[in-house]
Amino acid sequence: MSQFLTGAPVWVWPLLAALLFVGFNAMRTRTSPVVLLYLLPLLGFLSLRSVNGVATSAGVWGVFLLTYLTGGALGYRFQASRVLAKTGRHVRLAGEGLTLIVILILFSANFVTGVLTAVAPDTLVSGAFQAGFAAILALASGSFLGRALSIWRTPVISSAG
Repeated sequence: MSQFLTGAPVWVWPLLAALLFVGFNAMRTRTSPVVLLYLLPLLGFLSLRSVNGVATSAGVWGVFLLTYLTGGALGYRFQASRVLAKTGRHVRLAGEGLTLIVILILFSANFVTGVLTAVAPDTLVSGAFQAGFAAILALASGSFLGRALSIWRTPVISSAG
């Protein structure tokens, strides 16, 4: 077990701490700059890189696209009930735990792939692993796109009212 923890690159643990901070912060009602929420879909690019590292067939990319769009639709529906107010460059959001879960899914999927690369590289060539890995990353990443679209479509409340 200690080899599992000490074999990881040193930057992994501060990254995990930062992600946990963001996730736990999302569990409380807060006001956030909309630009930060609009940037979250960029995590999809990191997922593309990760899937590209293991994908060997075009079918995996089809799985990625379909589950990314599904994640986007689910994220859109989920976020609509969490937006309390949008005023110009800021949005007030209700607390929720899904952000923490999605962040941990993205982190864990990439971490497990790194471990498998070191200890069981043959696992990575399995079509079932590749499709499952692509689906997990795409669903989680797509949820951030859906959330950003939901916030973008939320009407701005005028403070002059």
